Amino acid sequence: MTATSPPHDKPGNTRIGQKEGDIVWITLDRPEKANALSSSLLTDILEALEAAERDPNVKAVILRGEGKHFCAGADLRELVDGGPRAIRRLLDLFREVCLRLERSALAVVGMAHGAVRAGGLELLLACDVVVALEDATFGDAHVLRELLPGGGSSVRLPRTVGHQRAKWLILSGATISAEEARDWGILHRTVPTERLKQAAVTLARSISVGDRKTVGRLKSLIYYSNTIGFDTALENEISMLEKHSTDSAMWESLKGFVRD
Repeated sequence: MTATSPPHDKPGNTRIGQKEGDIVWITLDRPEKANALSSSLLTDILEALEAAERDPNVKAVILRGEGKHFCAGADLRELVDGGPRAIRRLLDLFREVCLRLERSALAVVGMAHGAVRAGGLELLLACDVVVALEDATFGDAHVLRELLPGGGSSVRLPRTVGHQRAKWLILSGATISAEEARDWGILHRTVPTERLKQAAVTLARSISVGDRKTVGRLKSLIYYSNTIGFDTALENEISMLEKHSTDSAMWESLKGFVRD
């Protein structure tokens, strides 16, 4: 996968963010390091996401990697050089990126190819939906370097694939195919190379049909359903709808439906 650097003088564009219509493409651009997630790159992701969220005409972001692989994980050189303090600094930033992706009012699509390992997998688990090349491979891989997860895979992966599969992926360090990742619920679909970009765009448009406030509140309901009790989540659903009913977009849509 290759991408050109966006011109910064266009609204919605940043160093790694490029606006195309109502979609912003955020490109991990360290192909020589398999797009390893450094503090600098994570900061760039936040900057690109914030710029996209400030633009009222943007409805979705697509996260992709440049080069042969989507992302091989965290920048281990930064951890080795910085020691224990670097762990906290890098992973606090990584956590912020993942939470911002999950909680954004924009639809977030992950577009994966090549190797997706460790932090790369954790990044995709924070996306709303993921599309991948048919020959992409996925793995947690932390154990292979005597590491523990720090970007959320011990939390998000069991909720995505179930505890048995999550334990096997995390404890074995094994990789699975894109087909298996799709069947396990990590991906929405797999496609051949020539269809990847269009498939990502189609997915982004399909999950951003609502007003941005509507999309944001729907994502919020789904996110918090994993963090609060069942009964509380049901009450949160009604309370959120009450709050949502103060916006004109809902009533305009309902009145249009009734008139039809």
